[in-house]
Amino acid sequence: MKNQNPWPEIINLLQSADSKLSKARVNAFGVHGLTGPQISILLLLDKKGPMKISDIADELGMIHSNASNICSRLEKAGLILRDRLKDDQRVVNIELTKNARCKMVAIKVSVDDFYKRIEENVSQKDFEDINIGLIKLNKLFDMFENPK
Repeated sequence: MKNQNPWPEIINLLQSADSKLSKARVNAFGVHGLTGPQISILLLLDKKGPMKISDIADELGMIHSNASNICSRLEKAGLILRDRLKDDQRVVNIELTKNARCKMVAIKVSVDDFYKRIEENVSQKDFEDINIGLIKLNKLFDMFENPK
């Protein structure tokens, strides 16, 4: 008996996990009126300080245009500022506003609570297995970033 192609099931499981993660993040961070990707950008800026959109996108594995759109929404919400460098006006740094820095305390608590809830429901062995599998999958897909 020949093995069936496992990829449709793997892709389906990845899509399902991504959808469930997005919904869980909405539930966890909705109190702040922010999406998961918005939270990710704010956390990154809080940790690293001002950054260019391209660097934010690269750091978070986002498409540059998506990162730019998310930053536009954060700017409209008064959470980030776009600051052009004085010596090179083409370079725009994104930084947290004072308002965002104040909100980061509550956001970090929500993020910590989110991860604690996950940890409470996953054994260390299961976590290690999931991590190993995802590392292998990412390495496999790395070949599509720089095709030969």
